[in-house]
Amino acid sequence: MARVPGGELHPFLVHFAVGLLLVAPVADVFGLLLRREALLYTGRWTTLLGTGAALLAVASGWGAGAVLGAYSAAGEALLNLHQALGYLSAALWVPVAIWRAVSKLALPLRARTLYLAASFAAAAVLAVETLGGGALVYRHGVGLSPAARAEPVRAPVSRPAPR
Repeated sequence: MARVPGGELHPFLVHFAVGLLLVAPVADVFGLLLRREALLYTGRWTTLLGTGAALLAVASGWGAGAVLGAYSAAGEALLNLHQALGYLSAALWVPVAIWRAVSKLALPLRARTLYLAASFAAAAVLAVETLGGGALVYRHGVGLSPAARAEPVRAPVSRPAPR
């Protein structure tokens, strides 16, 4: 039976989604302030593509979770929080993306402030989730091979220069 490469795909998809979805509301604000329709369309497409990548990242997270090795209790708690924030992030971005997709304008005119508030709130949740994902790997070693989790080699002790 072939192994699903969820663990290997998850970081790629996450970085793609995060990059697009953190840029999207910023592009919208600059598009409004500078009155540049091209920036509004940038916000539209980064929202749509980023949300698609985020949904794929959630699915690949299931695959990554299925093949995780041993990790600490603190890692497990953070992993559960990361997963819950992933679901919340998707639950926030999907309606924002649908709203953006059905609008014929570069940025929805009706309830524009509500739209921007929702997209910035979704971006904030995504940023917190991303920080948690980084802590999972770099602080707790979740998802790393046993060889990668080995203790690092210590730097040599510096000795005073001879006089």
